Amino acid sequence: MEAIRVERLDVRYGARLALADVSTSLGGRRITALIGPSGCGKSTFLRCLNRMNDTIPNARVTGRVLLGGTDLYLPGVDVTGLRRRVGMVFQRPNPFPQTVFENVAFGPRVLGTVRGAVLADLVEASLRSADLWDEVKDSLGRDALALSLGQQQRLCIARAIAVEPEVILMDEPCSALDPVATLRVEELMRRLRERYTIVIVTHNMQQAARVSDDTGFFWIDGRQAGILAEFGPTDQVFTHPRDKRTEDYITGRFG
Repeated sequence: MEAIRVERLDVRYGARLALADVSTSLGGRRITALIGPSGCGKSTFLRCLNRMNDTIPNARVTGRVLLGGTDLYLPGVDVTGLRRRVGMVFQRPNPFPQTVFENVAFGPRVLGTVRGAVLADLVEASLRSADLWDEVKDSLGRDALALSLGQQQRLCIARAIAVEPEVILMDEPCSALDPVATLRVEELMRRLRERYTIVIVTHNMQQAARVSDDTGFFWIDGRQAGILAEFGPTDQVFTHPRDKRTEDYITGRFG
């Protein structure tokens, strides 16, 4: 089942070509890892999937990104609605300076989808889905910024889940976490895959191999633009890569 199709995607920041001619298909209810050296366009590609590049001055996107068959870059697309359907978890945990409860309730309140007891039930369900409920159920009124970094990141995942997205994007979600917290988030991703499509940018090759179903390897071409050099099932990419650059990168020969 295809969740997202990308066709001939180019991204420019001013005159600089950052991402060139990327075409691929991301499977539904699968985890796709995006790997490659710094500056190769992984995060740029990720931000294209919910139009976060719209917030960057001088960014220009051409090509097509289709979610459910609809091109996200057509005129008139409801970008706010898109970002509900395609949630984002950032590299560093970014809870709001509010209580644990208010962080998770924020999205549903803004959307006006639920309130009262139903909202409380939704907050609990989202925290349970993010493997955080047992740790915070007696302190929902606690300042979210007082949580550990690992708990804050799982809270951000609960906040994304609360608006019932179809896709969750994660930009190096474990880079600020210790090994124990990292494993908790990885286990959580594997469980969430049963309900959501997940796309993760990571510099950790072991993490990509552990958690993902598919892997895309980005590289930098002669124009200094990011390209998708290889894409396929993770087992194949890591054990029998088709591109010599992929093999050299994942074995640490360069990159």
